[in-house]
Amino acid sequence: MKSPIDTCKGRITEYDERAGEVVIRAKYDDLPTMLRREYKECSIQMIDSRPLSAKQRRNCYAMIGEIADWMGEEKSEAKELLKVEFWTAELWQTADSLFSLSNAPMSVVAAFQRWLARFIVRNDIPTKKSLISYVDDVGDYVYSCLINKRCCVCGKRADLHHIDRVGMGRDRTDIIHEGMEVLPLCREHHTEAHTMPDSEFFEKYHLNGGVEMDKTLCKIYGLKAKRGNQK
Repeated sequence: MKSPIDTCKGRITEYDERAGEVVIRAKYDDLPTMLRREYKECSIQMIDSRPLSAKQRRNCYAMIGEIADWMGEEKSEAKELLKVEFWTAELWQTADSLFSLSNAPMSVVAAFQRWLARFIVRNDIPTKKSLISYVDDVGDYVYSCLINKRCCVCGKRADLHHIDRVGMGRDRTDIIHEGMEVLPLCREHHTEAHTMPDSEFFEKYHLNGGVEMDKTLCKIYGLKAKRGNQK
């Protein structure tokens, strides 16, 4: 039976920069289905053609291995389970045709890598080395650690470390934190961060800096956010 989600591949033949329009030629040889379903419009998925790096594949397999150990499953079985969950939950598509880590588009693998890191942080899964060494999107990883109150260096329970200094004697609960740059750090790494310049701490642990507090993070930590259009 033909899948209710009918897709075909096309090729971009022209781009009108002024109008912002793409002309696509696509081969579709199922005329009966086209007539029966009265196709008038279609959705186009742009396929990232950049080649995957060996490092990206290794990092995905390393995280899958950590999750498989935690689940008590074989790595191959865990990989398929995780791909199905990612494919259906994050990309809102059915799992009729799962991607392969050997030849999937780079953008899909990058999204899968981010999802694996969030899964590990959310479920407090122990890893053999710092999870930050497995990720390309460090900002997304740190934000996930903030959401789950996990140290972005070691994964232990964390509190906020302010890159933007609050100042001595100021009541932190009375300060508007939205827009302030922070990191989630455990007590050990929080103390260490105060013993060196921020730039040295970032370099030591391969961080790009902190993450700006938004309204969601302010709510999680019980801190003040901006009101309305306040800047």
